[in-house]
Amino acid sequence: MKRSSLLFLMSLLLIATACKPTEKNYKAAYDAALGKREAALADINVNLPEGAFQQVDGPQLKTIEGSQVYFNNQHLKPVEENKTLPGNYNVVVGAYKMITNCRAQSQALRDEGFDAFPAQDTEDMFYTVAGSFSSLSEAVKFYDSYKKNKNRVYVGLPNSPVIIYSPL
Repeated sequence: MKRSSLLFLMSLLLIATACKPTEKNYKAAYDAALGKREAALADINVNLPEGAFQQVDGPQLKTIEGSQVYFNNQHLKPVEENKTLPGNYNVVVGAYKMITNCRAQSQALRDEGFDAFPAQDTEDMFYTVAGSFSSLSEAVKFYDSYKKNKNRVYVGLPNSPVIIYSPL
């Protein structure tokens, strides 16, 4: 009995030390993650100031037609049934988890004269679209003019509107 207990403990010790992470494994995992991050950043065509951070998985700051704009590719659909997006390029000015807040901001913008409406992505986030355009050039012009009002608040966004390209 003693001998089998000793063999059992030795096998447990052997298994425990064999599964122990090593510095080499940590370094390999770190290098792989760093390589993926650098590859993702290389795909982003931006002119950021030195030392600035860039979000990799969300809206990307890009220079489009001489303007610095946040841009993202994402599928959106209008919240109202039987409606379609007027254009592929949507200038989003708010992002919400609750449709009520999105509808309230859309209504406030319509009261200001904008053609705003709520839209939804595939992950149940709701976006206030202040303008929807068929060309990127029109969207950038609207983006720049909308952003001139310094009193605007961009809930759930990077303190700026975001142009979301959503293929029809």
